[in-house]
Amino acid sequence: MKFGIPNRNKQPYESVLSTGAFMYFAPTHKTTLLGISNFLHHFFSRVSLPLNHKGRMDEDHASEFIRSHGKEIPKFTIGFQGWFLNQPYTGIGQHSLGLLRELALQKNIECIIPVPQKITPKGIPKNWLHVLHPKLWLLHPALKKWYWERIQVPTFFAQKKLDWEYYPYPSPLPPAGPHFRAITVHDLILWKDPRYKGNRLKSYYHLQARRSLIHADQLFTVSESVHDELGIPAAKVLPNGAAQIPAKLKKLNYQDALVYLGGYDIRKNVPEMVQTVATIKHPPRLVLIGQSPHQSRYYPAVPEYPYTYPLGFLPDEEVYSVLKSSFAFVNFSDSEGFNIPLLQAMTVGIPAIVRDLPVNREISNNAALFLPDTHSKSSLRQALSDKLILLEDPTQRKNIIAAQKKAAARYSWKKSLRIFLNQLSRSKHAAR
Repeated sequence: MKFGIPNRNKQPYESVLSTGAFMYFAPTHKTTLLGISNFLHHFFSRVSLPLNHKGRMDEDHASEFIRSHGKEIPKFTIGFQGWFLNQPYTGIGQHSLGLLRELALQKNIECIIPVPQKITPKGIPKNWLHVLHPKLWLLHPALKKWYWERIQVPTFFAQKKLDWEYYPYPSPLPPAGPHFRAITVHDLILWKDPRYKGNRLKSYYHLQARRSLIHADQLFTVSESVHDELGIPAAKVLPNGAAQIPAKLKKLNYQDALVYLGGYDIRKNVPEMVQTVATIKHPPRLVLIGQSPHQSRYYPAVPEYPYTYPLGFLPDEEVYSVLKSSFAFVNFSDSEGFNIPLLQAMTVGIPAIVRDLPVNREISNNAALFLPDTHSKSSLRQALSDKLILLEDPTQRKNIIAAQKKAAARYSWKKSLRIFLNQLSRSKHAAR
């Protein structure tokens, strides 16, 4: 098999894996980031698509492409790796659920979804779900996940008649397989941020996951910011969406409260946010949606104050009810690939206060209220206080909400699905 070109001779995964499940693919001069970028750009340049300057095919272009070919969404059978479907509060979990729920509405689409345990997510056909239990003889949870991703799922897909295998996040895949393969990159945080550097096993896992990109027929990124950071021109932007807002929301008593929605790992800076709010004169209530899975160096302890109200995980309808009833959404995260909670806040119509990151400017179209990208306590306290004073002005508040809702309207899972399916269709056709 030539470097980076997936094997299309219907070779079963077992023959590839029989050479050793723990095979190490030694790096060469070709596997530098520049080499990967240049190769994939050349390989995928055969695909002629209506793209903007960032490699993105937006909804208007996707619709135009469909009309010009005189057909609707093409017929596909997709193998969709479903590890994160049982973690719906993560970004990858929401990405998987959002795409699958839209796929389920299409007449010509069938998905085969391996999952590690029995689940019944709303909006996904039960006959699409296939339980592949992780191997009991692997005692360490990380090894169970690795083996499931690298051995069990690819072997399962190899036994099916598929148009595409879709992996909603980079995982340590074998280098060859019988089907076309697509992967979405959400961010480069685990590969680049030293705060997440782990032991040798964890580092090797991330190395294998990153190398899997060179064996993909199609790469996606969830934002233009990640596209730029990844540095592979052939990757296409497949933006996330937000869960649909229920027709009727509960009226809750959070009119004077700030709301945080999201994860609790170290880059989210939840302790810093809680402490900053505590130092504001007459601090507002702070409602926290979500929770930490455990306490460690990756998930620092969150200080408790009388004004904090941790609600834990909530279903989408309750999340939107809390957001809609609050004064503002606040987020101190210093690294994001897309920031779905920001999109949810803007969609439901409350002001969003976030750190000044390129991706936050991209998703909000510069309409969010930005805090300085610093860890200076005094700077953050002053900036947050200024934003809260600004939002007390009814006219300013109305204009800010209107601008943010307009920015949010650019994103939906329906629009993303059109981009996704048309890109897969064209990439497969060009590779024949």
